[in-house]
Amino acid sequence: MNKIFQKKYWERKNLNQRRKPTHPVVHTFSQSKLKEIKKYINFNSKTLLDVGAGNGFFSYPLNQICEVTAIDYSKKMINLNPIKKKIVMDANNLNFPNNSFDIVFESCALHHVKKLDRIISEMKRVSKKYLVIIEPNRNNLLSFAFGLIKKEERKSLKFSLNYLKKKVLNHNLKIIAAFSHGLMPPNKTPLIMLPLLKKFDKKIPFFGLNNIIICKKTYL
Repeated sequence: MNKIFQKKYWERKNLNQRRKPTHPVVHTFSQSKLKEIKKYINFNSKTLLDVGAGNGFFSYPLNQICEVTAIDYSKKMINLNPIKKKIVMDANNLNFPNNSFDIVFESCALHHVKKLDRIISEMKRVSKKYLVIIEPNRNNLLSFAFGLIKKEERKSLKFSLNYLKKKVLNHNLKIIAAFSHGLMPPNKTPLIMLPLLKKFDKKIPFFGLNNIIICKKTYL
C-alpha cells in the first residue's frame, strides 16, 4: 500500500458527501475526546498543528479555542476543511521550523502512512511540548472488522494501545495519558443511534473504538 494509492483514496468523488465537523454525530465524537484530552492539556490560546486534518473533524472545534494550522496531502480533503489556515503538505516533510507549535495533533492519519516513525519524528520536531495521537483500536471488533474489509484501513490492524505506546517511547516522548475511548464511528453512526451511543462516548478500557495517546517532549 503506497502513498499514491492512499492519496487517490482520499481524492475520490464521494468524499464530497463526507459529514461536516458540525454534524451532530461528528460533533459529539470530537467534543467527547477533546473533553478528556483537556484534562491533561490546556488548549486555550495555544498554537496547534493538525496533521492529516482532513475535512476538519478536530481542526474546526480546536480552532474555536486555539490557533490551528491544518495540513493534509489530499487537496480535496483540505479544501473541505472549514478553517482558514490550511495547507496541502506531506507529513513526511513538515515545512515548519523546529518547535513551531505548542501542540501537534493527529487523528486517524497514522494508520494510512507508509513511514510511521518518520512522521512521528517530524511531529516531535515541530512541537514545542505536546503531541496528541488518536488512532483506531484493533481490539475493538468494529474497528478490527473495518481493517479487514477495507484495504486502505489494513494497517490499523497493528494499532493496539501497546503498539502506539511503544512507538512514541521509541522517540523518547513521555506518555502522560494513554487510554481507549468511545464506541461511535463518526462517519457511519446513524443519527438515530446517537442518543444511545453517546452514553458510551467515554473511556472504555481495552475495547474502545479509538486509542488516545497524550505525550510530551523531553529535553535531555
